[in-house]
Amino acid sequence: MKQRIITALCLIAVVVPAIVIGGTFFKAVIAIVTVLSVYEMLHICTRPKIKIYMYIVVLLFFALGFFQKDSVLFIPSVCILGFLAVLLSTMIFDETLNIERVGYIFTMGTLLCCGLHALLVIRNDYGFEYLLLLAFATYGSDTGAYFAGMTLGKHKLIPRLSPKKTVEGSIGGILLGSLISIVFGVYFGVIKGNMMLIVACIVLTMTSQIGDLVFSAVKRNFGVKDYSNLLPGHGGILDRIDSAVFNSIVFSIFLMIAGL
Repeated sequence: MKQRIITALCLIAVVVPAIVIGGTFFKAVIAIVTVLSVYEMLHICTRPKIKIYMYIVVLLFFALGFFQKDSVLFIPSVCILGFLAVLLSTMIFDETLNIERVGYIFTMGTLLCCGLHALLVIRNDYGFEYLLLLAFATYGSDTGAYFAGMTLGKHKLIPRLSPKKTVEGSIGGILLGSLISIVFGVYFGVIKGNMMLIVACIVLTMTSQIGDLVFSAVKRNFGVKDYSNLLPGHGGILDRIDSAVFNSIVFSIFLMIAGL
């Protein structure tokens, strides 16, 4: 637990200033997270291992997302379709790739690339307040679920994917995440009476848990507990940003619906 807390404090000391300051600092953090995310998503593919050239292919796709215009919340479909075409073509000359493996690389690559791109746009085009609103809903849900599960948890949520998660913890996460994100949004003028953003705060606490379970399902499929050991006490980068990446896409949809 001590190691987990120390790592968490170190992450907060880097990420929070990056969010508030923005600009090159925030882009540098996202760039580092991007490289590490590509490493982790491909590194867990064993029996046999993914060949080196695929890391380059996926990184190039992520670079397209990284350098897209800030005003565009979603990566153009032509980039995604191009990525798919390249991946399918690799099966012709790479005997270690089949349709299942290509499907995994395409699905996870697209999800992560779109999610990280959305985080960039939300910070640079909307402002750090919107990104903090997303963070409060996401990690408020995670914190609430952890403590409610520890103190009140009796009924397992989905033990097949996450044995420790409980129904009581899930409800606690929704309540805490919704409360602190809405209070933050109202106090700092992010919501501004926009009911759609209030709904977003509540929904994000639910999709945060869905995102976490989705990434857990991927890990179970590959037979690993964590994506890596890059963060002592926490696992890998993807173990920390799974819900945030998932939620950044959900939040982007709400921003579009709200006309912001």
